[in-house]
Amino acid sequence: MNKRKALAALGALILAAASTLALVKYVKGAEDRAVSGEELVDVLVATADIKAGTSAADLADKVAVVAVQTKVRPNDAITSFKEIDGLVASVDIVKNEQLLSSRFINPGSFQGTRTSSVLLPKGANEVTFKLEAERALGGQLRPGDTVTVLASFAPFDNETLSATGEVKPLPKSPNTSHVLLNKVSVVRVQFPENTDSTSKEKNGVGVAPTVDLYVTLAVDQPSLERAVFAAEFGKVWLSYEPPEAIDTENRIVTRANVYEPTPPLLVKSEASAPTITVVPIESPSSTVPARKK
Repeated sequence: MNKRKALAALGALILAAASTLALVKYVKGAEDRAVSGEELVDVLVATADIKAGTSAADLADKVAVVAVQTKVRPNDAITSFKEIDGLVASVDIVKNEQLLSSRFINPGSFQGTRTSSVLLPKGANEVTFKLEAERALGGQLRPGDTVTVLASFAPFDNETLSATGEVKPLPKSPNTSHVLLNKVSVVRVQFPENTDSTSKEKNGVGVAPTVDLYVTLAVDQPSLERAVFAAEFGKVWLSYEPPEAIDTENRIVTRANVYEPTPPLLVKSEASAPTITVVPIESPSSTVPARKK
């Protein structure tokens, strides 16, 4: 009897051990099947550090295609160069980092960093104006450009205070346009989010953006006051003004004098069409090269 009990106990022990071993093998097999059966996807991974502003066309020797498990792939991971064709990196990308579509933008939207895009004059203020494209060189302004700031005003209701404190109306001011500031540095040019600001052409003619631009200028405080007043109560225009452009004494233009002729300062050279010959009033000519496109 005792012998039969011992054999039964031994059989139960063997059965329990076999069941435990089978369970362990099943769990491990399930884990192995989960890993081996998980889908792998190709993503682009940086093989070297990539600086902000680098074009996708220049990434061939800095990027490799790597297969990763789906669970470690971000939703906006880039799987093909086609996804970033024509774009540039908006931020620095470090080695071994997956490339993300959220970190690539249109070249026209990339303005660099605040410190590297434009060296500000010491003590300058930054001020941003929201301008229609036609008031900002058709959207072709870039950080580092220098511009002329022009202001135009509709008629104002004028008034004055008498010695006794009485307010007396004066005739309205005329419509006026005048150069306000010269050689002002452009710090940044921004487009609204999700706007395609890349340069385009149609039949050889550039296509301007159809949205307002945000143009940040570097000015001193007295100029800041004048520019803000012009933007608040009138209209501002920006004209590209290269360093070699001539500064002249300009008159305030009104309806009364807009048709009066003024001595031309710029005339086309007969020798070369792209060259502009500058003829100051006091002396004959010097030459200013046209802006490179």
